Amino acid sequence: MDGTEGLVRGQKVVDTGAPIQIPVGPECLGRIMNVIGEPIDERGPIKTKTMMPIHAEPPEFIDQSTIPEVLVTGIKVVDLLAPYARGGKIGLLGGAVSARLYSFKS
Repeated sequence: MDGTEGLVRGQKVVDTGAPIQIPVGPECLGRIMNVIGEPIDERGPIKTKTMMPIHAEPPEFIDQSTIPEVLVTGIKVVDLLAPYARGGKIGLLGGAVSARLYSFKS
């Protein structure tokens, strides 16, 4: 998930077998990061000890909340026109200069 400059056909590489992991926790709130969890908001490294793989098993259906609750994102247009349900999964698409990369508190 990084640049391929310098790689050539036949070059020896090492498969670590480790999944791609991203930082998680309160230290990530309000931070902007790329798809592999590297900060891109020019505020320095994310200081957290908790890392989670980007692919994980979803919670069992019985463990999911049945009480509908709205997740307030802080983005007025999203909160007004397309509110998100707390605890669910949904894609947030937008242009390159939109605020879609912010981490929301759930």
